[in-house]
Amino acid sequence: MLILATSDVHSPENLQLFLEALNNVSITPQLVVFAGDMVKRNNIVALRPIINAVKQKLPGSKIISIFGNEEFLGYEELYMSVYKEITWLNDDHLRVELCGEELCIIGTRGALDKLTSWQQRKMPLLEKRYRELPSKIERIARELRTSGCKKIVLVSHYGVTYKNLSGEDPSIYPYLACSRFEYIIERGLVDIVIHGHAHRGALEVMSIYGVLVYNVSLPARRKLVLINT
Repeated sequence: MLILATSDVHSPENLQLFLEALNNVSITPQLVVFAGDMVKRNNIVALRPIINAVKQKLPGSKIISIFGNEEFLGYEELYMSVYKEITWLNDDHLRVELCGEELCIIGTRGALDKLTSWQQRKMPLLEKRYRELPSKIERIARELRTSGCKKIVLVSHYGVTYKNLSGEDPSIYPYLACSRFEYIIERGLVDIVIHGHAHRGALEVMSIYGVLVYNVSLPARRKLVLINT
């Protein structure tokens, strides 16, 4: 199963770059994955030209999306009601069966090791959420494995490890990722990880404990990332 993935379009800011990258795609994927921050500052209507372009270029592809920090907390239901053509994942999972293959996809905004200064001022309760979220995602992954799912993809907006953040300033790693997700990777509870948020991450993909971890942030990649599962 072929996945086309991207994040951090921050539409309309990087919309033209996204459209050019989409135009360069020559293979039709079964799934298109948006890994968060597709719009800038909760500009909900700015998602429409992205979706329209994908539907025109890849009419047979299923679109799956998670939320990023730029799709503000509390607006999830509005996004879901406006963009019904997207399958949204928000700390939950989806089983997809295409081409005779089953794929289990877990979707989450993810967590950070440290709150940003803005989050500390405006949303201090996020600290509790970030502390508890890795265990919640681990439970979902274990349940999927127990139910027989052989291939699990974790899609998170925030990073899940510091190991693939080279290119970024190490002093801001705690604001880009949650290193406690490494436990899930180390235990082999997921097979592939897709994330964004690291705009300067130099590595597109690396193997961590045998799990392929992709940074698909559009400002970093300057293209859309094709992932063969």
